[in-house]
Amino acid sequence: MSSLNSIKQTLRPLGFYNLNENTLINAELSAYAMVLDEISLQLSEIERERFISTAESYGLSMRELIFTTEQNEKTAQERRDVLLYRTAITPNDFNESSIKRAMEIAGATGYIIEDHSNSTVYINCLELADSSPDKETIKSMISEFLPAHLECIFDFRNLQWDTLDSKDKVFDEFDSDDLTWNEIDNYEEI
Repeated sequence: MSSLNSIKQTLRPLGFYNLNENTLINAELSAYAMVLDEISLQLSEIERERFISTAESYGLSMRELIFTTEQNEKTAQERRDVLLYRTAITPNDFNESSIKRAMEIAGATGYIIEDHSNSTVYINCLELADSSPDKETIKSMISEFLPAHLECIFDFRNLQWDTLDSKDKVFDEFDSDDLTWNEIDNYEEI
């Protein structure tokens, strides 16, 4: 119901006002109603943006700035999913499946190797969904979900057998670069 109809419905039982269309009181009430309708729209927007599950613009942006940077290239639903996940962490969420979920939220796919004897987690980020965020941002996003007592090693290279096989090179061609193990570890492009 519009504000004008609501005002008229409230005033009509009093019988003091002529609420017909072409009266001065109707013009005055219409002006009030226009402002009240605008305020109502603004309040509805504020209420919608207040909750992550219904936010569509600045409600998402403000929360994203708390955690990292704005994710304007993603849909509103994807942004909501990321924020809902990031704000729903419990002490039981520090396990391999949660780390994989954190990788997905950060836009990385890959695998995790746990080295219990050395208290180390090796995370190989094989593919990034978006090339715009830098690797340090992705590392920090994933690290927030890692147990603090574990050392974490991130690897953004795609050194998989399928990748090597797709290069159509034999071992001697790879070996001809004469790289040390340290140089291989830091080598970016195969």
